[in-house]
Amino acid sequence: MRRTQPSIKIALFVLLALATVASMVAASFLGDEPPTYTIYDGETPMPVTGDYETVGDLLNAVGITIRPEDQVTPAVSETADPAVAIQIQRSQPVTVRTDSGKRTYWTLRSKLSSFLSEAQVEVVPSDQIYADGKLIPFETLGDTPLPESVEIGRFLTVTVIDGTHRQLLQTSSETVAEALLEAQLQLDPADGVSPEPEAALAPEMVITVQRAIPLTIKADGEIRQIKSSQPNVIDALTEAQVILGENDYTIPGADALLQANSVIEVVRTTEDFLLEDVSIPFQTLWQGTDELLIDTTAVLQEGVTGISRSRIRVRYENGVEISRVPDGEWIAREPTNRIIGYGTRIELGIIDTPEGPREYWRAVEMRVTSYTAATSGKEPGDEGYGRTASGVQAGYGVVAVDRNIVPFRSHVYVPGYGIGFVGDTGGGIRGRWIDLGYDEDSFEWWAGYTTVYYLTPVPDPQDINYILPATLP
Repeated sequence: MRRTQPSIKIALFVLLALATVASMVAASFLGDEPPTYTIYDGETPMPVTGDYETVGDLLNAVGITIRPEDQVTPAVSETADPAVAIQIQRSQPVTVRTDSGKRTYWTLRSKLSSFLSEAQVEVVPSDQIYADGKLIPFETLGDTPLPESVEIGRFLTVTVIDGTHRQLLQTSSETVAEALLEAQLQLDPADGVSPEPEAALAPEMVITVQRAIPLTIKADGEIRQIKSSQPNVIDALTEAQVILGENDYTIPGADALLQANSVIEVVRTTEDFLLEDVSIPFQTLWQGTDELLIDTTAVLQEGVTGISRSRIRVRYENGVEISRVPDGEWIAREPTNRIIGYGTRIELGIIDTPEGPREYWRAVEMRVTSYTAATSGKEPGDEGYGRTASGVQAGYGVVAVDRNIVPFRSHVYVPGYGIGFVGDTGGGIRGRWIDLGYDEDSFEWWAGYTTVYYLTPVPDPQDINYILPATLP
């Protein structure tokens, strides 16, 4: 390659300068002003007037130095635009001291954890980390603001408690298990350690060793001898894989503290349900029907006994019943009433009497007796002596009945007696019973049973008792 002669270089420089001056004179003559740019290097804006091709040219022109770790927006290689402010975010220096030495990093990160990751400075939970001289827990690195200096050490101070023995340990171990091994503690497989042996060590950590004690567990018909470091009943059972059901309980209680040779009894509680039925008697209803002749009956509907069903909750403990408690009641089957139909149809008949044939509408078997005025309970001379309930004089042809059996003031025919007027009642005359009236000089003694014919006319239906007593008095 040929080198350019110095005279040529000078000539070119002079020409370029003249061109620049000419351009400025022309701009001044034409009235154009150079653009103004705004730079934010911090919170205070810095205006800069001139023509610049890139952001980097503008920053160099005003003497602003940029570190590689700083962030410039827009980038230094982009075209400078007066309409877009230039933002400069300065990186901060952080001095890191470790076992391998001291080094200063520049970063834009705001939190300690992200800075350490960016700087590829490895830390583990067992490290002692000091930020600006203050000890920082490993789990809070993500929340710790960026410090000016960081010191990272590998030696931890932990406390080991084994019963009443307390040991202060300076260790470079990384886990609890390694620290216990360094402390020369002999552990039984059933002994408990808190935190877990696999846990990473942390500064000022307290490691507690809970020595296992012998226990007896009675559960599910078995007796087990175990060793456990758990402090209470429920934790010891869980460790022994003895699972309690929802209603199971223990003796002593689940939260009871354990001592050596404690006995834990598991009471298995189960429930079952029994069903008990109680009969609901049906009712017998009477229903009139003209399909049946009066004084006859028929079953129109058979009765069915209902069922009241109750559920009983039965509780068992270890298979032994301990209680029964009602747990609901409902009607499993409604009773069906028994319906007996009684006849309402009346068919007239003819009976021969000494007075000639008579029409009757009902024939009823009754107990029969006879009476006179003197046997009716009053003495001659008493007020109302011989006076019947209808007002007529007692004597032959007047009969006493129960008004619920024979319509009052009607006529009946009694074979061997004749036609009687139903005009009297009596305190003792109840049910199917007729008392025949006689005069004193013609009295006849009646005792036994006879058929009584109810003579027409037929009373109104509401005056008829269709259901007479089934038994005779």
